[in-house]
Amino acid sequence: MGRLSCKLITCLVLTTAVHARADVFMLADGGEVRGELINRDESPRVSYVIKTASGGRVTLEAAQVSEVKRQNSAELKYDRIRSDYADTVDDQWKLAEWCRENKLPRQRKAHLERMIELDPDHAEARHALGYSRVQGRWTTQESLMKENGYVRHSGRWMLPQEVELLEHQRKETLAQKDWNAKLKRWNNWLGGDKAAQAEANIRAINDPFAARGLAKFLESDQRRNVRLLYVETLGHLNAPLGMDALVNTSLNDADEEVRLASLDQVVSQKYKPAVARYVQALKSKDNVVVNRAAACLAQLKDPSSVSPLIDALVTTHTFHIPKGQPGGMSSTFGTGPNSGGGGFSFGGGGVEVVKQRLENHNVLEALIGMTGANFDYDVKAWKYWLVAQKKSQSLDARRDDGAAAQK
Repeated sequence: MGRLSCKLITCLVLTTAVHARADVFMLADGGEVRGELINRDESPRVSYVIKTASGGRVTLEAAQVSEVKRQNSAELKYDRIRSDYADTVDDQWKLAEWCRENKLPRQRKAHLERMIELDPDHAEARHALGYSRVQGRWTTQESLMKENGYVRHSGRWMLPQEVELLEHQRKETLAQKDWNAKLKRWNNWLGGDKAAQAEANIRAINDPFAARGLAKFLESDQRRNVRLLYVETLGHLNAPLGMDALVNTSLNDADEEVRLASLDQVVSQKYKPAVARYVQALKSKDNVVVNRAAACLAQLKDPSSVSPLIDALVTTHTFHIPKGQPGGMSSTFGTGPNSGGGGFSFGGGGVEVVKQRLENHNVLEALIGMTGANFDYDVKAWKYWLVAQKKSQSLDARRDDGAAAQK
């Protein structure tokens, strides 16, 4: 027999009972051929010459066969007995049960499907195939889920939107790993022979997925010039994750130059979410952070920050002060512009917990710059002024509405 197409071969073999030991040749198009391989010793494999149960020969090209499986004893017995069962519901059920007992799920499924072709309402066969009766009709969970808009993804039923989100997250994770590897390599080049190339590569980054890696190296690197490079790159990239890193750096970094450079990028990009972050920082237990947040808000000039700034004009902070040696004295507070005055404690060793109300200079400067008013550290006066401003704005708005209505 000459070479035949996979589809034709499959049709021929499925109509032929195999009674001898046979191999199963899984075809690339999803079909299969059963028979004895004649040219077992051929190497390299070019073709499969197969002797079928009818005594004929089928030749397959190597590319047509995806896998060769050796039949087990149950499969061999199945091939011997299946022709003894009639094409009736009762006999097909008996053969399906025999397949279940002998652990042949694929063959069992074929006979169950034949049963519901013969009797569409055969409950046992339907249930065995995973059907349920829903609103008077037989349906599988798969069909029901698909009807409700679900798709199968990674072994779970999900809405298409969920799959899209997972795929986006997967691609984002892969992209971030790729950028982390590149940035690690370029970071190692900085300061060496390839410094110029590394700097050019970093400045040319325009992929938002690089933001996480840039933020990581901004935090971990100790070289000021390198950190300033990362600050500039994150600013130009203007990705939310990177801008959040710059907000954090502008508040908490120990290097003033890096802090100010980060703030410059936040301001130049007009990053609105920064306002809420800085307002939250006005409530910090650390007085230094309160004043830094105020300085940042002064640069952003967002009117919504005026009320929180008034609340932060004078704040109470707790200090743990090491007590001096007997007869000694230790300063409880600094004397810098943000210290709000000093105090002293006397005594022996140990730690003293002291609470102190501090006037925050940067907060006042921010309020004056944003409002043009100046009530010093008189919080009540500032609040009265703010209420008056809101009433005035409300009246102006009503007048404008009235004038527009008259026209």
